[in-house]
Amino acid sequence: MNYFFLLILFFLSYQFSQAQPPEGHDINLVPNPDFEALIGRRPESDVDGSGIFRYNVVGWKSPTQTTPDIKIALPSQIKKAKRDYGIDLDKPRSGYKMAGILTHNPESERDDTYREYLQIKLKKPLKKGEEYYCEFWACRARQSKYISNNLGVALSPTWLSEEGYLPLTKIKPDFNYDALINEKGRTWQRISFTFVSPNRSEYICIGNFFGNDKTKMIEAKDAPQITADEKAFNNSYYLIDDVMLCATTVEPEPEPEPVPEPPKVGAVIKLDRVFFETAKWALLSESNEQLNELVSLMMEYPSMQIEIHGHTDSRGNDSYNQNLSENRTKSVFEYLVENGIDSERMKYIGYGEKKPIADNNVAEGRQLNRRVEFVVTSIDAENTTIEQSNEVKPYTDND
Repeated sequence: MNYFFLLILFFLSYQFSQAQPPEGHDINLVPNPDFEALIGRRPESDVDGSGIFRYNVVGWKSPTQTTPDIKIALPSQIKKAKRDYGIDLDKPRSGYKMAGILTHNPESERDDTYREYLQIKLKKPLKKGEEYYCEFWACRARQSKYISNNLGVALSPTWLSEEGYLPLTKIKPDFNYDALINEKGRTWQRISFTFVSPNRSEYICIGNFFGNDKTKMIEAKDAPQITADEKAFNNSYYLIDDVMLCATTVEPEPEPEPVPEPPKVGAVIKLDRVFFETAKWALLSESNEQLNELVSLMMEYPSMQIEIHGHTDSRGNDSYNQNLSENRTKSVFEYLVENGIDSERMKYIGYGEKKPIADNNVAEGRQLNRRVEFVVTSIDAENTTIEQSNEVKPYTDND
């Protein structure tokens, strides 16, 4: 009886993990699903894969300080490696690029549970209670000496993150493929599932969300393919390509909305829904909505750089107001960094009470003067930089 019950469970699990894209499914909600879109021109090589991934791949980021790779495989390089070394280079499932992540690295000096992850914001939030289909393709890299299990997907309404190199093992994935991947040989393997969304998730994250006690790693039967100047990887390293997440039914086409113009250099945008504790700089949770909108804007325009400006009213001494404004802008800066925005794209400046826009002698004026805003300092919209100055006019007694 127990054997028959286990057999049924295995069959159901197998069907679930091998789900197929539904006929007539909706659009793919994953931006840059095949990792083909890069910022700027194509890098010369993927020798420094981590740097290329962090600064060149559109949309995709790491939720920790670990470094996924972007792997580039051009037909000419594949042909040359086969001719000169007799080696079959890693080939993407489609196109010319793929991502690479470590699912377990027992030799890491940074953390004994070293994992790498891929994370991106979806084109639009999932609808609570709606059915969706998700798939991605995985293949063991040619240099990887080991195979492992546990490749899963975590969906979240907010950006997932962890300090330093710590793994995301506190997070329960929405789906996990717990069998060994490519046990019988290197080939692109579909990992897929259907699910009913429990919330309005906006982010998808791929990787190994389990500790060493639940992660199995064994040596592959086939030897790694390496050239004379390469070495085998003493870890499990997998290539990822063609990520899809879509509704299982097609929604009616909405009325086309006007395409918004990109932000312009010099534009001053007030963060009027960002709130702090009174006379302090700790962000209140009510601020998250507008700050997340700014995160989305920065991701939509990856070339955009900004300055975050903080201002106070004239109550209190100059030194106190200057310190308060600087710390409040720093809080906004740190929130953006924690949610995946590169710190090199931003500066924060506190002006204290130096730049009022209204009369500090009345309550309404003081409220207007207590503000945080950001200024677009640089943006490349379709390779054309638009210069425009929208400097806020300071308040004077003559106004």
